[in-house]
Order: sequence, then C-alpha cells, then structure tokens
Amino acid sequence: MTKWKNEVGPKIDKILMEHVARSEFLKVVTYGDHNVIVRGSNVDVYVNLIRKECTCLEWQMTGIPCPHACAAIKLLHGNIYTYIEECYLKSSQQKIYASSMILIETRDMPDVNNLTLTD
Repeated sequence: MTKWKNEVGPKIDKILMEHVARSEFLKVVTYGDHNVIVRGSNVDVYVNLIRKECTCLEWQMTGIPCPHACAAIKLLHGNIYTYIEECYLKSSQQKIYASSMILIETRDMPDVNNLTLTD
C-alpha cells in the first residue's frame, strides 16, 4: 500500500479511470440538489450523489462510481475519490491488514535454492 499513487489501489484506480474516460461522452443535466440526469444514446439515467445511487445500479453493486456517476461528479466539481465505497480506500485497507500481517523471523530456515532430494 505504500506504493499506491492515489487513495485506492491500482486495480480500483484503473477501473475508476476507465469509467471517467467513458463519462466524457455523456451529456449531463442537474435537476435538484445533487441529483443529475445523464443522457446516453438511448436512455436517461438518474444519479443521486448524496445517496451514491445510479439507476443503472452498477455503482450500488460495485461501490465504484459508474460512468454516469463520474459524469455527474465532474459536473458538480467533486472529488471522484470521495464517492468510492469506504472499503476500497487506503485508510480502510490499512485498518484491515494492520494486525494480520505479522513478520516471521526466518534466519534458521533452509535456503529453498539449495535443497537436495534424498531417498
């Protein structure tokens, strides 16, 4: 985690950046406090940034803002990382793994590169 460049790990960040790129082609209209209509080619999708919901349901299922949510966040000049499910954040991952990763002293362990088979 010390090598993470953002508030989330590289795999989640890659997915998020793909969603941001896909959101560039969407038309967005606000219709109230943190409510946005995202107009795609065939359907309108409704996004509520307060509840972290999108009618496409991808955001609710994954915890990662879908392209529609990314378009809405961009329209309202929000920070995309504040809308990611808390379990993906670096701070949460550090809490999860803080006590479970215990180093084991290995000075008396055999060298795996110098093992010989005996009958």
